[in-house]
Amino acid sequence: MKRLLPLLPALLLFLTACAKDAIPPEGPRVGITYGTIQMKLYRFGIDVNGAYRDAVKKTGGHPVLLSVRDDEGALMKKLEACDGILLPGGYDVNPSLYGEKPDEKLEAVDDALDALEKKVMDHARTRKLPVLGICRGHQFINVYFGGSLYQDIPSRYKSPSPVRHRKSKDYLVYKTAVACFHEVTIEPGTMLRAIMETDILKVNTYHHQAVKRLAPGFRVSARSLDGSVEAIEATGGRFVMGVQFHPEKMAKENPVMYRPFKLFMERVHEYRSPLKQAM
Repeated sequence: MKRLLPLLPALLLFLTACAKDAIPPEGPRVGITYGTIQMKLYRFGIDVNGAYRDAVKKTGGHPVLLSVRDDEGALMKKLEACDGILLPGGYDVNPSLYGEKPDEKLEAVDDALDALEKKVMDHARTRKLPVLGICRGHQFINVYFGGSLYQDIPSRYKSPSPVRHRKSKDYLVYKTAVACFHEVTIEPGTMLRAIMETDILKVNTYHHQAVKRLAPGFRVSARSLDGSVEAIEATGGRFVMGVQFHPEKMAKENPVMYRPFKLFMERVHEYRSPLKQAM
């Protein structure tokens, strides 16, 4: 027994992770993607995506962990249980997905996460699931639907950009990054304008990439002072929204930032209601 005592903390972390990894017995269920580094840390009890999960729970959802480690059968079982999808922040999207070669300023990519999120979006598109993308997730939505990205925002400008989008390029996704803040202008007539109830919004910022060519079927819903796209949304009735900033990191201090999650969860409930009626 004494020999097993040193192993107990690791065992407890493993069991806790397994419990969180299970499909919640009740809905509405929201799938959240976890990449390679996120899963490595998750197995040691470090949940990089914890703030996203908390925001989903706070607004009435039950998170479902969609992992790069899931085999095809496990992933499909989880996806079939999902009523909505949240794509979180993370590493750069591989530029090969939008037909470009890597720029010298491209940072770390996660091909396994790219592949996972393509499968997830294929499923979401087929079932018309509501989708919310944040930071990298916002960028991946644009790429998935046929858009492209600036591989490095500062490289766009011959002189320094009037907007600082990140304090340092050398932080990693699993470290606590220190945010910059800047204002974005929200476009009139957009869902984002309707829920935030303002034309100008102060947001946090951690990114070095941005939407370049907007995907067909989408509109820009917010821009920063330098013209960088800060939010997009699908046209034509489907709920697919992306924001470049991180509302989940600001919501505890500023509850207004729960509004994108609340709108998302409203659409998740709307998606579920015909299913309930058919039961």
